[in-house]
Amino acid sequence: MPQSVIRTGLADFVLSPQEIAGEILSFSNTPLLHIPKWAHSADGDALFSEEDTLAHIYAILKNASGIDFTYYKRSTILRRIQRRILVTHSASLSDFARLLGEDQNEVGILIKEILIGVTSFFRDASFFEKLKYNAIYKIVERAKEGDPIRVWCAGCSTGEEAYSIAILFQEAMDELRVKRDVKIFATDVNSQAVEQAGKGVFTGNIVDDITPDRLAKYFHKHNDRYTVSKQIRQMIVFAVHNMFSDPPFGKLDMISCRNVMIYFQPVLRRGLFSIFHSALKNNGFLFLGQSETAEEYGNIFKTVCGTEKIYLHKGEGKVEDLTPPTFNIPNIQTVSRKSARTIGEEEENQVRESTYTKFLEAFLPASVVLDQNDMVVHFFGNYTDYLTLAPGKATLNFFSLVNQDLTLAASTALSRCRAEKESVVYTDIVVDCPTGRKVIDLMAQVIPGETGEGSSLTAVLFLENKRGNLEGIVEKYDVDATAARRIADLEREFQISQSDLRATIQRLETVNGELQAANEELITANEELQSSAEELQSVNEELYTVNTEHQLKLDELTMMTNDLSNFLSSTMIGILFVDSKLNIRKFTEYVGREFQLMEHDIGRPIQILAHSFPNEEIEADARAVLKNLSSIDREVTAMNGRCYTLRIAPYRTTENSIRGLVITIIDSLSAGQSVPR
Repeated sequence: MPQSVIRTGLADFVLSPQEIAGEILSFSNTPLLHIPKWAHSADGDALFSEEDTLAHIYAILKNASGIDFTYYKRSTILRRIQRRILVTHSASLSDFARLLGEDQNEVGILIKEILIGVTSFFRDASFFEKLKYNAIYKIVERAKEGDPIRVWCAGCSTGEEAYSIAILFQEAMDELRVKRDVKIFATDVNSQAVEQAGKGVFTGNIVDDITPDRLAKYFHKHNDRYTVSKQIRQMIVFAVHNMFSDPPFGKLDMISCRNVMIYFQPVLRRGLFSIFHSALKNNGFLFLGQSETAEEYGNIFKTVCGTEKIYLHKGEGKVEDLTPPTFNIPNIQTVSRKSARTIGEEEENQVRESTYTKFLEAFLPASVVLDQNDMVVHFFGNYTDYLTLAPGKATLNFFSLVNQDLTLAASTALSRCRAEKESVVYTDIVVDCPTGRKVIDLMAQVIPGETGEGSSLTAVLFLENKRGNLEGIVEKYDVDATAARRIADLEREFQISQSDLRATIQRLETVNGELQAANEELITANEELQSSAEELQSVNEELYTVNTEHQLKLDELTMMTNDLSNFLSSTMIGILFVDSKLNIRKFTEYVGREFQLMEHDIGRPIQILAHSFPNEEIEADARAVLKNLSSIDREVTAMNGRCYTLRIAPYRTTENSIRGLVITIIDSLSAGQSVPR
């Protein structure tokens, strides 16, 4: 069992029992990770804290993997980091962040642990059975012959879920006796998992998840491993894909995204449902995990099987709640020694600021500071007569807080102040306050920035006592005139917003069209690659057939060669083959034995044989036969005193081409008679 664990490559340590005990003690002495909330200094700058360190870790992970983990579920990220802190014996989160900056291997391990996928074939088997009969059957039935069926398996991990869905589609087509072109796009951000999924090879443990019939029909066993059949593998295209940064697939009949959203914060889940809404066809199906739901968006995803998390997409549904979010990622900056001040200094500065603020507010008029979105960022003075919290959801929007008698004057003053970059004062405004009716002046003024120019902050002051020498635009408050000006301003802003909106929509449509075209091109390229692979497979099969035929021919030639060799070696006839240059090409065993020819004599001239017949012109006869193409038969006497019948004939190929000579030597005594001339 320990060796099996080691072979998986998932063990953090491989130690002896004594060392394991020491490591456990080390774990028990490591403090738990705690991330405090953001702290702020007196001037609004964020203090250096463990939250900065965590943001720095997010930046390191994003640089290494291209994945932004900021909006992943915080508890999951912290558990993974806590585990690596224990394993690496880091003293704190800062030490672990420093280790990540120095050790790319540790960065890879942390990313792998965060993205670890838990999957299996037909996970929650009853869910997949419901999916087959309530979704896949309907998709296959309504698809016309020749129309592709497109399925997206998002977060496929090592591929078990994608192969399970492919098997269900194949079963549905077999049972309905139809043939459809099914394309399953299986994607994941983990490139190693996608690479493993593409191989389609699994361990023997899958027998616990797959029925024997399916195992026998759709898998091939090799030793202790199972390989997915070609029929199923061809349905699936595996690719590395980030659902939030890469273009989504389109015109989909079904999306399976199981046990992926459980790792996301709500803002990512909302964005993911928006992507599903734009990618699915009308009446397409969405298949989620056991702990996930789409019931929050019931106007877009209709429940088909609530327990099994199968939903029907309604393309005409409203999408107000499904606008893809814009993610504001915190800027990661190196904290200098100067900004990392001691806790004692910060506490002293905060106490000092609190004292100054209380002293100034005793003499300042009631006023507020607003940002560019009209959100209150600071209150001054006794503002309770003019600003009150409205019942309902809490908000710091200025116009939700301000007294109704001041709404028109304040909105007009703010608009003119920001447009004309000058303070605006409306005098003699009657306000019904909780303490009674008052007549006040209202001033709106842009707060100067550090360079002396206007910043994004604006101050609104409620002046109860008349003040002389007011700077800027000073006007007596007239409801009709102010309302007319405000209406004109709003109409102008509305026209500008409409123009901007139209331009933005046009740009988005252009970008969306380009992305859609690029996505279709990628899909087409994938399909072409798939077709090329199938063609190569066909060529490979043809080559295999040709190779088999060649092997059969080779076997036949080998058998014929063996027969001929046995025939020649068993006769008392000597046969010598020479080429057109009278070089020995081959001879029988009888010739070699009688005239002392050896294997290394092959390639040498015929004179080697002619020397055995000193008084005969064998070489001259051979040249004459080559010239005249007429055979020569005559008696010759060898050096050993024996007489032989010599026949020299042309060597003809099946194409009737002369490629040399065949010299036949027969012992006249053993033959009983000579060959007739």
